[in-house]
Formats: sequence, structure tokens, C-alpha cells
Amino acid sequence: MKLDSNTILLIVASLIVAAGAYWYFFTGTGNQPPLTTDVQQNEAQARFSTLVSKLTPISFDTSIFSDPNFAALIDLSTPIAPESAGRLDPFAAVPGVIGK
Repeated sequence: MKLDSNTILLIVASLIVAAGAYWYFFTGTGNQPPLTTDVQQNEAQARFSTLVSKLTPISFDTSIFSDPNFAALIDLSTPIAPESAGRLDPFAAVPGVIGK
């Protein structure tokens, strides 16, 4: 069996790629933690954290719902009658209209 130079070159390149993949994935050198785990905050993040710490919970006065004036309100809404959806294809030519 005779191998030409292109086949030998392809085999050598495949072995080099396979060795590189093995080294990267199985030696553990690519999974090292970062050098420092200390998280530095910039000025905007520090300001945001300060503002968030100053927030207070929101409370609502619900005594208005038991007020007689609120109970005397009348609903003046107008019911809307359901209508058909319209044409199936709004971009289709309108029947009976001559267009250019």
C-alpha cells in the first residue's frame, strides 16, 4: 500500500489536532479559576447599591374602598358589540375594485 504526500500530511495534521484537543480538554489547564475573585465595583455600581439600600417598602391606604363616596360611584362604561374579524388576507385585492 503506497501513501502519497497529501495523505501523510493529512494524517500528521489530524494527529496534531487530536493531541491539542486532548491536551486542552483532559489536562485541566483550561479550567483554572481566575487569578482574583475580589469583585471590584465601579462608581455607578456603588451608587446604585447605595440608592437601593435607601428604598423603603410601598404601602397603600385602602380605607378609600370603604368610603361612602367610593361606594356611590356608578359604572358608565359602554358595552362593545362583537364584530366579524374582517378579511382573511388584508393585503389581497379588494373584489369589485379596479386597481393598477
